[in-house]
Amino acid sequence: MSLFGAMASGVSGLTAQSSSMGAISDNITNITTIGYKGTKVNFQTLVTKQTSSTFYSAGGVQSRPRQDTGVQGLLQASTSATDLAISGKGFFVVNEAAKPTITNEYLFTRAGAFFQDSEGFLRNTSGLYLQGWPTNAAGTVIPANKTLTVANQNIISTDYVASINLNRVGGSAAATTTIAIGANLPSNDTAGTTRKTDVQFFDTLGNANTASFTYTKTNRDNQWNVSVTPPTGVATATLEDSSARFYSSVGQLEFTARPADGSTVVIDGITYEFDNNGVFVAESGTQRRVNVAANTTLAQDVASLVAIVKGFDTDFADYGATGTFTNNRIAVSAASTSTVLFTEDGTGSITVNPAALLSTTGTFVVKQESSFTVNKQNNLYTTADQFKFSVVPDDADTIVLNGITYTFSTAEGAVSDNDTTIRRDTLANALADLESSIEFNDPDFATAGTGVRIRESNGDTGALLQDTLVLESLSKGAYTIRFNFGPAPVVTSPDGLVTFADATDHTIDTSYALVFNSSGLLSAVNVAELEIINFANGAANMDDAASNSPQITLDFGTVGEANGMTQFGAAFTPVFITQNGSQFGTFAGVTVSENGLVTALFDNGETRPVFQIPIATFTNVNGLETRTGNAWNQTQFSGDYTLRVAGGGPAGAVVQSSLEQSTVDIGEEFTNMIVVQRAYASAAKIISTADAMLEQLLQVKR
Repeated sequence: MSLFGAMASGVSGLTAQSSSMGAISDNITNITTIGYKGTKVNFQTLVTKQTSSTFYSAGGVQSRPRQDTGVQGLLQASTSATDLAISGKGFFVVNEAAKPTITNEYLFTRAGAFFQDSEGFLRNTSGLYLQGWPTNAAGTVIPANKTLTVANQNIISTDYVASINLNRVGGSAAATTTIAIGANLPSNDTAGTTRKTDVQFFDTLGNANTASFTYTKTNRDNQWNVSVTPPTGVATATLEDSSARFYSSVGQLEFTARPADGSTVVIDGITYEFDNNGVFVAESGTQRRVNVAANTTLAQDVASLVAIVKGFDTDFADYGATGTFTNNRIAVSAASTSTVLFTEDGTGSITVNPAALLSTTGTFVVKQESSFTVNKQNNLYTTADQFKFSVVPDDADTIVLNGITYTFSTAEGAVSDNDTTIRRDTLANALADLESSIEFNDPDFATAGTGVRIRESNGDTGALLQDTLVLESLSKGAYTIRFNFGPAPVVTSPDGLVTFADATDHTIDTSYALVFNSSGLLSAVNVAELEIINFANGAANMDDAASNSPQITLDFGTVGEANGMTQFGAAFTPVFITQNGSQFGTFAGVTVSENGLVTALFDNGETRPVFQIPIATFTNVNGLETRTGNAWNQTQFSGDYTLRVAGGGPAGAVVQSSLEQSTVDIGEEFTNMIVVQRAYASAAKIISTADAMLEQLLQVKR
């Protein structure tokens, strides 16, 4: 039996070495296969139980091939942005189908030579499709199944992962949310000098718009006002401070054609009807005619509208007891004779409804098609405070203004006496006398027509036509007014929303947008955000509403630092204008971070996360079953998969534009091949020798 056992042992040697040669051949032929894990063949003895201490029964040898799946291959740089490698122990999740169903198996691979196929899917050279978690624009993982609301990052299924498709990445446009401006405003500019900066920004549809910021030197040293003209195609542009108080607000009506006869616009509750044929329904307090019959151009129609509004609504009318004060609450735009501008000055919000401004064919003749409101300027930022009187003050009632007391008296003989006693027959006469007295007795108001004015409040008639005292902010700074009237007269703001308490000092002052210190650096900034409402192109409002775009944050520099607006003794010098946002851009490529976040790149410079690549790990990677295509599937020996975000724990990091090389060492394989060849020859020699010995045994019988 020992000779036959020797032959059987030799045969097992041939079989085992053949197996080893097969592994070596696979290793050598896969030397350039991406992510290939070399197979090593170990051997174990086959032992026949010995029944005698003086006789040996041969057993043999058995091969035990083992693929070193957990060995990390070297990473080599690649020129393709979609070539991916894992620096760690994890595996990419792939599927044999681009759109997996329950019949398609999920597999795992380290072969990251992915490319975009004709449908946009990322698949590797083995035809396996890379799976990923979809994300929203913030990079948060969302379910692949849109009917689900909560993503489960522990389960591989079509509900939660999807084949990564880059063709489905649409274009990108980002609305502007921040604008930073740096410039030097000349310190030697005189009061009233204006400087301008034009800034481009983008709405939510990616359209480029231009906002013009105008800086006006005020009558106070080192202080500048800032205003903004609404971009074309929007209704209002409002500047706010950091506490959301309205610094300024401007609205506009941009006419594109002449209004048809009978078309109307409602401005602060009064309907203005365009009449171009002389036929008009009788006017009333809330119905006015804009006679454009003799007009031949759109510019004339616009000018006629402005004139009629100023003539019939005293909130918009020019005023002033001495000289004429031009009221710019409504005006024809200096930039366009077909545009009406509404600038709120603290009198009250302005509501404009152009819904019936139509042409003869029924189309709109203005870019603004819906009602809009120009917000009331906060009293902190008005250049003049307004005090509306309800009745004539009583005898001996007083006003203390800028430290001077003015007393109302029935005995006062005439209006405009140069004393501090104020005639009190009608309210209009009382206020006219008060204006003259202030200008004569107070040197801060000595220039006629400036500093103090009286005006008519909208809706008042008869003796109360002139019922509002207007006091401008002075170059010297703050001053106070006190009404010692008792309970009878009531003093309010023009819109009646604010009542000024009796026997209380009320400060008259203006906080301007940009305040500089004596070193030319900012000491205060009172403009923080820009709100833009009603884009004609359909873009969302920039108003901080949850369903819209945020307001634009304005950055004019840091207080005490020369990193924005400055005021030095030099020429006006724009330094920089920066803003975020972008116009529409098309998909241009991807970048993949170490944590597996796939971010789409667009040709407008914008980026957007689109997928997160999950990394699968196993307790025993050598227990995975090898599949064609350099892939593996889960078995009971490998344990269940665990999905992880790359870059943490044993998952390893994703490396873009890199490929994991085969773990095969060609030198070692050729050495092993020589060893196997000799072992195989030796095993064959065993068989031939045993055969010769058996032949000798047979010859003994002969």
